[in-house]
Formats: sequence, C-alpha cells, structure tokens
Amino acid sequence: MNAKFFQRRWLDFRNGHSIYLVFTMAFLQFVITTYTLGIERFDVLKTVFPSMGTWAIIFVAIYVPAAVAIGYWHRRNQYSVENEALLKENWVWAWIMMYEIRLIEGKATPEETRQVKEFLEGVLKRQKKDALMSHYIEDILKREAPPSSSSSS
Repeated sequence: MNAKFFQRRWLDFRNGHSIYLVFTMAFLQFVITTYTLGIERFDVLKTVFPSMGTWAIIFVAIYVPAAVAIGYWHRRNQYSVENEALLKENWVWAWIMMYEIRLIEGKATPEETRQVKEFLEGVLKRQKKDALMSHYIEDILKREAPPSSSSSS
C-alpha cells in the first residue's frame, strides 16, 4: 500500500474522531457534568431539575436552537473569511486558476490543457460524477467518429 492510502485513512480517522465521536462524547459529558456539579449540589436547582433526564431535555431544548442560531450566524458571516484563508493555501485552486488565466490569454499549452483535464476527470471519477463529463465525452466521440455516409436510394 502506498503513502496516499495511509494519509487518507489518517484524514478519515481524524474527521470521524473529531467531528462525530468526540463531539458526541463531549456533548454528553457536558450535560452530565453540568448536572452533577451544577445542579445536584444546589437544592434550589435540584427542585427545578429533579433528574438528569429532566435536565437533559430542558438543556437540549435550549442548547440546540442556540447552537443552530450561532451556526447560522457563522455560516452567514464567517465562511467567507474561512474560505479566503483556505484558498490562500490551496495549491490546486491556484493551479486551476492560473491555467484558466493562461487559457483566456491564449498562453495555455496543449500539455497544460491535457494535465488539467486529466486531473479534473480524475476528481470527477473518484467522486462518481462521471455524468458531468458525458457532454465532453460525446463531443470527443463526434470529432473522432468517421463521417457517416448517407446512402440515398
């Protein structure tokens, strides 16, 4: 197996761990810890939240809408900042954009065009988006097909 295989598995592990598993564990831990340390020790709060189940239901009813609202704000206001920062580090995007500029300027070489097409076709195939290439393939077949002879009777 090659290094790319292990790099992708490492990425999969980190995403599964940090986005899903640790998120779930941290959320549950937060609910349990706040109940244990913040509610059970105070009689006034214990009468409002007599069980951890009651606390969990009320907590989730308040926390989830608040998290959604904050997430909405983040998507509307912060994504552009994050995307700009990520694009400044994305060599693939820079390569494709430089190719497009060179293509518009008429400076792209046939080798550059071949490399970009192969790269993008590979991405589409790996993502199972081959259908997006169908018009491109049909154009190639039309150009390569010998002219059909029409026979008149």
